[in-house]
This record gives sequence, structure tokens and C-alpha cells, in this order.
Amino acid sequence: MTRRSSNPRILLVNPWIHDFSAFDFWQKPLGLLYIGAILNRMGCETLLLDCLDRYNPFWAPQSGSAEAGEKIEGAGKYFRQEVEKPAPLHGIPRRFCRYGAPRERVEAWLEKEAPPDYILMTSFMTYWYPGLVEMAELLRVRYPHAPLILGGIYATLCPDHARRTVRPDHLITGEGEARVVRLITELSGVPGADSLGLDIERLPYPWYEGYPHLTSIAMLTSRGCPYHCSYCASGLLAASYRRRSPEAVAREIIHWRDTRGVSIIAFYDDALLHEPELHAKPLFRRLAGLKPAIALHTPNGMQPRCIDEEMAGLMHAAGVKSLRLSYESSSFLRRQGKVTAQELSSALKNLFAAGFQSGQIGVYILAGLPGQEMEEVRDTARQVHVLGARVNLASYSPIPGTREYRRALESGLWDKHQDLLLGNNSLYPFWRRKYAPEELDGLTLWVKELNQSLLPNHEE
Repeated sequence: MTRRSSNPRILLVNPWIHDFSAFDFWQKPLGLLYIGAILNRMGCETLLLDCLDRYNPFWAPQSGSAEAGEKIEGAGKYFRQEVEKPAPLHGIPRRFCRYGAPRERVEAWLEKEAPPDYILMTSFMTYWYPGLVEMAELLRVRYPHAPLILGGIYATLCPDHARRTVRPDHLITGEGEARVVRLITELSGVPGADSLGLDIERLPYPWYEGYPHLTSIAMLTSRGCPYHCSYCASGLLAASYRRRSPEAVAREIIHWRDTRGVSIIAFYDDALLHEPELHAKPLFRRLAGLKPAIALHTPNGMQPRCIDEEMAGLMHAAGVKSLRLSYESSSFLRRQGKVTAQELSSALKNLFAAGFQSGQIGVYILAGLPGQEMEEVRDTARQVHVLGARVNLASYSPIPGTREYRRALESGLWDKHQDLLLGNNSLYPFWRRKYAPEELDGLTLWVKELNQSLLPNHEE
């Protein structure tokens, strides 16, 4: 049954995470928030249920202080509750938990709110689908007449699985703005437009108004990626690579600082530094010296070859407090032409000269690729460590639709009928067949010891 209203009430939902571990690096459901802003502009009444909002005071009675366990300002541990481990994971000797707001507080929040006409729920990692199932079941019981619309990464990469498992009334794949507007217009009769989502400069700011307490925002200055790595799904999630102007990005950052007091910005671009003279350098110039100051973080890996002396200095002046670089592997076969050891060395030298410390810089290296040996990972980690940066292990997960995923299917290394839960990157999906659990745990511990041994300040 579809309820027609001139001002439909729409519930935006960012569900729980079900996993062995999860950590909040300033995440926000940006796609959902962009759609919320568009619907709000169309006259819809929007309401946000973000189960991963650690600063929501309504979750506080049982989840505790958001600051508890923080390692970097604004980032920290989610509240967790152990849940029953799904059958495919019964052989894994680890606790399986629901991360985010306590379920009883979510139920109390839903109890106090008026029923929505429509529900929009987003999704992220493909192996997080049990959290979607739990949330969908809860919402269906409480709001049996509100159509459930599912979108996001999991919905895009595994649409058939999502239809069978989560059972939404409507499924949205890819970039969702135009598709959601058309759907809501068809269902409710509210006037809309179907040209949105093509030009990111025309999008309104994300609907951060839905957060009662906002300390940080996630920022995308671009969509898509100009690179085409065989293991990455970026090209499947965005229609093309395009980006906003540096002036527009700076204006938005200043807007949230001045209107909501936001001081922490996390860039989630897949290629923030691409064509630096045209994009990143002008942006950091505009952000340098802002008063009051802001703190910038780049949790997604950035291209080392783009960090020359000027770039390093601009990033430091703009207030970058933590950054991650993409190196992947010292093996030429793994790098796919993205970065060389010399480029990484040069980038780190420039960053240290600009004033960054070892603890602020992490370098992603890939581990667990089909055919990859553990010694290759150790060699790469040693190389990064000698250069003075922290090592961030990026364990490989076979992402449906990518070239590496197809190669794994064709070679018989992976079975498309395996449960998505077994693709969890923390399980080392391919290496679990090759190395004993204690060997995998030993690699993680060894990398941790490497990082702990770094001096507080880099010394040449």
C-alpha cells in the first residue's frame, strides 16, 4: 500500500554494522545525506536514524560517552553488543557483534517518532548485510505500510542477493539521487526532477541538519576514480569521474564550521590528489590559515607521486592532522603502475620536511591477494617502516564485479555461491586456506610492533 501525501515523511536509515570489529573514522552516510537534502528541498519531511552516530545523545544512556576510546579527535570505538554468529562463521573463534546504537535505544527512538510514509536505507560493505536484515525486519514490524527502499554499495554490487535477503520493496543501484527522486515522485505524487545526480556541483549540501550534535563531517570533493585498479569497485559505484571546484568545496567546509561549529573534516575521495595543480593545491591554499582552525583527515589512500614539496607544505598549512598513502606492495606485479618505491620515498621525505610526524602518516599495503606470499607483505612493510611511516595492512576482500573477483572465479579460487560473509577482509578470504590462523595473527602483531617502535618524530 502506498500512501500519497503532498509532504511525505521520509525516514533515512544508516543501519548497524554486524562484524568482528568496527571503528569510526568520521564516517557519515554521504549518499543518503545528499538524497535527504534533495528530498527536503522538494518539500518532503526528512528524519535521520543513524545507528553509527556516536555523538547522538539519545544513545548515551547505554552506549556511554562518545569520547571513550578515542585515539584521534572525533574518531573512536562504536558501542557494541555481541549477537549470534551466523552459521557460515561458526568456525571462526571470534566474537561477532552489532556495532552502533544499542537496539533498545533504537526501538525507543522509533517509538517516540511519528510513522514515516517511506523508508530509505543505505548499505556499505557486502559482508555487513546481517545488520541490514536486522534493521529491515525491525522497521517492517513497526511500519508495515511504509515501503522500504534500499540503496548503497551492497545494493549496487549484489542486487540479487539484496532482493533475496533484505527483501526491500524497491532497490536502487548506483548513484541514487535521480533514481530516488523519480521513485518518490511516482509513489507520492510530490513534484520532483530527474536530472539530479549528474552534475555534482548542483547538489545541495548533505543533510547534516539531521544530526543533533555534529562534530565532524565526511567530505567528497569528487566522485569516481580516474584509476582502474583491478581489485577496486569504484568504477562500478560511480557513473564517471568528476569533481567539484576547489572554491565550492572550501565554501562548504566554511559553511559547516560557521553554522554548526564543525572543526573536523574527513576527505573520502578515491583520488583526492589527482591533477594536483588544478584541484588539491588550490583547495589547500584556500583552507590554509583559517580562523578558527580546522583539522583535516584523509582516511582513504592518496597518491604519493602527487606529494611534492609544495603539496606537503600546503597540506600541513591547511591543517591536515592524519593522512594515508597508497603503496599496496613493493612487488611490481601488485602495483599496477600506481606508485614506485622512489615515489613513496620522495613523498615521505617531503611530508617530514613540511613538519608531519611519523604517527600522522600511514601507508596502506595490500595483503591476502590470490597468489601473494606473506613474505612479500613483510618486505613491503619493512620498506615502509624504514622510510619512517606507519604500516596500515589492507587485507584483500574479493569484491563482486571487480576484475580480480572475476579472475578468482575463473581460476576456481573463489565460488560465487559462497556466503558474502566469508568475503570479510578481516578473515583473509584467500590466505585462510594457505596460512594457519596463528600465522595471520602473527603478521598483524608484527606490524603493530613495527609501528610502535617508530620514534615520535622522524629523524633523518
